[in-house]
Amino acid sequence: MEGGSALPSERELASRLGVSRVTVRQALAQLAEQGLLTRRHGSGTFVSPPPEAPAVRPLGLLSSFSDDVRSRGQKPGARVLNFERGRPTPQEAMSLALSPSDTVLRVRRLRTSSGEPLAVEESTLPAALVDPLTAQDVTDASLYALLAARDLQPHRAIRHLRAINAQEDLATLLGIPPGGAVLATERVSWTREGRPVEYARAHYRGDRYDFVMELQGDGP
Repeated sequence: MEGGSALPSERELASRLGVSRVTVRQALAQLAEQGLLTRRHGSGTFVSPPPEAPAVRPLGLLSSFSDDVRSRGQKPGARVLNFERGRPTPQEAMSLALSPSDTVLRVRRLRTSSGEPLAVEESTLPAALVDPLTAQDVTDASLYALLAARDLQPHRAIRHLRAINAQEDLATLLGIPPGGAVLATERVSWTREGRPVEYARAHYRGDRYDFVMELQGDGP
């Protein structure tokens, strides 16, 4: 049966299989625990759709989250969790070549693929380069596209990646159990002219994202 198909009633299954309804009920409960069936109160039992393959993101390719999602035929989304202006932290000032008196724009967003939460992204941008920019501008929008419209398209970046366990607040946003595996990244991006334009941190669901790197030997 295909994903989403409804199963016959317990009585009908028991009759077809020649077993008791108790046996059928126990079997259905086990299949539901394994994620193979979905039980909807008042509607019945349905075959669960097959899980999607994890999203694959090449480490050496500088592309936006929105482009990655669209390349898989999905619809990208971005819900703003926090939008503020302020003075840069020492890390932000160093990464973006700013002085402590400069102003930065911080944007924290939940990134989704056809409604499914995949990542929480936090971007810090020099306010002098991107203003005027509002929370509405970055809702369900590609930040890279907004930068490109200002001739600030990221051309080069350095990304650090590590694996962590999600704390409760992050796990809730991503729809995973507390302590679930998360890929944490930290990135600084520069324009073609060498101007630092973004300091970003992101947390990707470990069960839905794979980062791939192509390696080559140093021989002839």
